[in-house]
Amino acid sequence: MTYTSLHRALGVPAGSVTEEMIVAAVAANVVESEDLDWKRDVDEIKDAKEFAKDVAAMANTAGGLIVFGVGEDGADHADELVGIENPKPHVQSLRGKAGMVRPFIPALRVYSMPLTALPGRHLIVVDVPRSPEAPHLVPQSKESWGLPRRRDSDTDWLGESDLEAAYAGRFRRRRAAEEHLAALAEELDDRLWGKEHEIWVTVTAACSMPSIADTEQAVNQTAPEPSMLDAIQLLQDDGELRQAFDGGTAIPKVGLRRAVVSSSSPYAGLSDKGHLELFHDGAFAGALNVAHTPPVGGIRYLAQSRMEGAIRDLVTVVALHAHRRQADGVLQIRATINVPPPGQVSARRLALTHQHYMTSTPEPAPASIVLERVAQ
Repeated sequence: MTYTSLHRALGVPAGSVTEEMIVAAVAANVVESEDLDWKRDVDEIKDAKEFAKDVAAMANTAGGLIVFGVGEDGADHADELVGIENPKPHVQSLRGKAGMVRPFIPALRVYSMPLTALPGRHLIVVDVPRSPEAPHLVPQSKESWGLPRRRDSDTDWLGESDLEAAYAGRFRRRRAAEEHLAALAEELDDRLWGKEHEIWVTVTAACSMPSIADTEQAVNQTAPEPSMLDAIQLLQDDGELRQAFDGGTAIPKVGLRRAVVSSSSPYAGLSDKGHLELFHDGAFAGALNVAHTPPVGGIRYLAQSRMEGAIRDLVTVVALHAHRRQADGVLQIRATINVPPPGQVSARRLALTHQHYMTSTPEPAPASIVLERVAQ
């Protein structure tokens, strides 16, 4: 979700740029910054390498906006709305030039918007996201590549020590994401009712670029959790989420960093059918109880349809919550099967079955492998 110095200067929430925002920015003489660049005309771009450099520099820093059709006063302040005629070929050309950046930035957007104040003319907006894959390279010559960055309203190149730090940052973010998912799953285990015969499907998720603190919205503890309500509208009437939460009308309990939605009311620290934790930065941890039948022949059985349905329902909430919390980047998800410690070692084994209601003696699904160890 886009949130730049333009949004901060105008006091507007995160979101796509509008004509009203640009008109207000010109009237207020909003200054360029590391995440905002005014350009009067597309002709200011000398060649493809220059534009790729501008895009990569923002992606390597904090993301940002490049807006064509706004003149500035020579001191980097917006001072005139001029617009662009016939924007379509320019948009296509800019998209092609941005394709020179490596690695490619999949969330990059280049689009035009008509100006009602100037009929027949448009703005062209290049929306560069914060990138978890930074640093991004651009060609300097046939034999060499460089890594640009924004420094205030200017663009320069990363030096050797900066380059080392940038790549270390990328790998550190990847490791931190894996550790974050594992920590969420470990904390979730302590919230689940631990009867011997139960089986939980758990999903933890985190965005590679968490929600920006300035854009975080307060949780309303007197109303149903909105991400859940959105998910309920999309999911099947007999889905796992609806069954666990009685149609999704549960009121969240507000914590320091999260809203907790539990199937147990009043909530006393453990959930019996379902448990969701929706974090303020867009992260998520949730679990649905998909089986509570005794083991048969020392094997716990999980209906494949219930496992798939639980993952589908939880991932739906994940995506809606991340979008609502205005988190960006790649959505990283971990799904696991969790069983409480059994009374007998022989009951630790788990197998999938096609039999949904277990009305007869269950059998493992064809070609499946009985797991000898299950996450606990």
